[in-house]
Amino acid sequence: MISIKKYTHKMRNIWDEFISISNNGTIFQKQSFLDYHIDRKFVNCSLMFYNNKKLVAVLPASVFVLHGHKILYSHPGASFGGLILLSSTSFSFCNKILASLEEYCKKFNFSSIVMINTPSIYYKQQDDSLGYLLLWNKYRVSESYISHYVDLNNIQSPKELFNKRKQRYISSLLAKNKFTITKSGDFSSFFRLLVESKKLFKAQPTHSLNELKKLHSLHSDDILLFITKKNNAFLGGVLFFLTTAKTCLVFYNIVKSKYKNSQLAMLQLYCVMDYAKTINCQIVDLGVSQTPEAKN
Repeated sequence: MISIKKYTHKMRNIWDEFISISNNGTIFQKQSFLDYHIDRKFVNCSLMFYNNKKLVAVLPASVFVLHGHKILYSHPGASFGGLILLSSTSFSFCNKILASLEEYCKKFNFSSIVMINTPSIYYKQQDDSLGYLLLWNKYRVSESYISHYVDLNNIQSPKELFNKRKQRYISSLLAKNKFTITKSGDFSSFFRLLVESKKLFKAQPTHSLNELKKLHSLHSDDILLFITKKNNAFLGGVLFFLTTAKTCLVFYNIVKSKYKNSQLAMLQLYCVMDYAKTINCQIVDLGVSQTPEAKN
């Protein structure tokens, strides 16, 4: 029989260790990551699923109230979450975990469950059981996103992934050595440019400057900032997450507006992909490239 415990901070090490050995866990589901919020408060309702005292699944989640209805919602501090499972989880046992989750939600008067599941590229072993079982159990898709990634396996250099014209641009920019792209801790300069860039789209950054600094202090080996300079002047940068041992995510890739047509953003992307290749990352996630409510 599956039992469910609500997560507490005393369980943090147990939780994070499970994420590390799970099939579809990433840095985003670790409590050491979810704890970074400074300016925002959530009612944490993350759940831990046990079978005969063995931890078999976790669900990073929060309580969200809408029009008086209590919703168990994927933790808003993470880009994605959903049920995190072991690679050994069978199809039928996964279904039992879902059933236990629904019973728990009925018991504690939740009216609905919203999950933003981990994309399949982050799975150590590909398994569509969870997605299939959610549909089988009458969960419905309320939002769909288009996103892109590149596969670094079986290539000598990420340059091969660009078309011939862009390869020439990259070779030319590297040969001229006009821009210097290096790892940095200068989050303040990066954040000022990020705010400027977001204003063009009437948007705001996902994180505050203090949150970015705190995230970096908590995960300095996994959250990397690359910045670009020319004659010691700051021109742009990339915020890069090492999400698992074999995957990484380009979270922001920005340049100053006057360099929009200089191919600098493409050069930055190439450089972080090249870095990912040197540390044996297999997948570079380029992120979501649309909003679900957009008509086009």
